Amino acid sequence: MDKKTGKTVGMIKKPVNFLIEKFNSFMRKLEKALKKEKVYEIDGFLKELVEEAEDAEKGLFSFFGELLFIHNLTCSLPSLENEVVLFEILGERIKQFLKPDFIVIYVMDKEFLSLYSYPDENISENLKEFGMKEFKNGKASIYENKEINGEFYNFASIPLRTTSEKIGIMLIGRKKIFREDEIVLVMAGATIVSFMLLNIKLNQERLKNERLITIGEVISGLSHDIRSIMTNLEGGINLLQIGIMDKDMELIKEAGGMIKRSYEKIKDLVLSMVDYSKKKEPELVLTDLNGLIEENINSNSEIFEEKKIKVKKKLDEKLEKIYIDPHRIDRMITNLVLNAVDAVEEGKGEIEIGTKYFPEEKVVHIWVKDNGCGIPERDLEKIFDIFYSTKGSRGTGFGLAIVEKIVKEHNGKIEVDSKPGKGTKFLIKLPVKQ
Repeated sequence: MDKKTGKTVGMIKKPVNFLIEKFNSFMRKLEKALKKEKVYEIDGFLKELVEEAEDAEKGLFSFFGELLFIHNLTCSLPSLENEVVLFEILGERIKQFLKPDFIVIYVMDKEFLSLYSYPDENISENLKEFGMKEFKNGKASIYENKEINGEFYNFASIPLRTTSEKIGIMLIGRKKIFREDEIVLVMAGATIVSFMLLNIKLNQERLKNERLITIGEVISGLSHDIRSIMTNLEGGINLLQIGIMDKDMELIKEAGGMIKRSYEKIKDLVLSMVDYSKKKEPELVLTDLNGLIEENINSNSEIFEEKKIKVKKKLDEKLEKIYIDPHRIDRMITNLVLNAVDAVEEGKGEIEIGTKYFPEEKVVHIWVKDNGCGIPERDLEKIFDIFYSTKGSRGTGFGLAIVEKIVKEHNGKIEVDSKPGKGTKFLIKLPVKQ
């Protein structure tokens, strides 16, 4: 998993948990209402149900407020750690080379900051005004017998700059006069460090932009999913109100189904976010992989029957029990199977699930193959990104991202072979421990 994406999702999953708590409360009240035999007995629940829905909507605004805060925080994060280390190295080398009485390095980064001070911080405060003047001057200078706190020192003022940018200034002082060759070497060192610093800043800017892009993608994906869910929820609530006013139990049950589906979607979204963002070590158990796949197929039999999908099994009978995390692998297979179900055409769909053990390589292959719509070549590199989905409003965009995460947890590899209009095959290769 991309670490940046995983951390971003981790930061934003907490506000979403508020929504699922509200939906839980909402569903309990609704299910209690639907159990009432007489319509007039459920009239009193209307106000409570609407209040619960309004609370959930308020939670949505709070959620986006949290995201905005995270975005602004990311923009303002300080990034001086590597620079400080760089200047510490420069300062220590100059101490060894010149044996000075003091060294101060200032950098202009919105403010005029001291990033290195020897022997202590007091010297940097005393020289700050002089340092600013030398920074503006931008040239290397030597001063003899300059008074500092009642004592006289020889001064070297060395600019930190590249060919196009002034970065800072370094002030070095000692009682002994500076030789020209010493100053030339220190200036060379300052130039090298200046270009290294510029490289650090460019890299930090790149990383910051990548981080902001990641956050932007996460926010965009979440807002689309939650907006869709909230629209369906609002439709269910409106239908519920009409049903209660008309004393129409069938309409109330239909509304309850709409609201429940919205609840299930947001619950799945939150659980997927938690799964994706949380680092997990697989709990390896000696497992009958073929048996696990058989159980998975059986548990999804209603889905296959509903869409009239033919399921073929090609399970390697020579495959013995292996060490895997059965719960995680079951989740992986489920996500791949449901992805295949959505890809195939009703009444014409075929899904093949298979295993093959390669004892010499100590690798087991697991595959899920379908004859569905396929994936365009331009999209293949994006299919494991969060919020990428070919299912439209039906998917959360986490399914294949979690598949890839589980494969990596098991130190495995995943390959995709897809042709538009012909189908897709996901092949997972897991190292075998028996």
